[in-house]
Amino acid sequence: MILNFLLVGIGGGIGALSRYVIDKYISSKVKHHIPFGTLGVNLIGLFLIGFFYSVFEHHIVSENLKHFIVVGFLGALTTFSSYAYGTLILFEKKKIKEAIYNILLNNILGMVVAFLGAVVGKYI
Repeated sequence: MILNFLLVGIGGGIGALSRYVIDKYISSKVKHHIPFGTLGVNLIGLFLIGFFYSVFEHHIVSENLKHFIVVGFLGALTTFSSYAYGTLILFEKKKIKEAIYNILLNNILGMVVAFLGAVVGKYI
């Protein structure tokens, strides 16, 4: 049990730092009202979640590795709270169209890339 806590914590730390770096990089390249940094981080994470889900379904993998990758790293990499916060700010600034686009992009593209990740993972 203690090992799982450590693995989730270490994975979470790596995931959170990765989220920060990727978000800042994308945000510096794409200047827009829609928080594309958060969208990019979530799409990368959701692809990886789909990928690892499929890999873990077809291969024997230790529970420790699953906890490290899925709960720790990918749990911290993806960010529902930042997505909700960014959307809330858009609504508060009366950028209704951008807020709706943000909701649609995150949810629709998120499911598409998770599915694609699962398809790719099936062939590993």
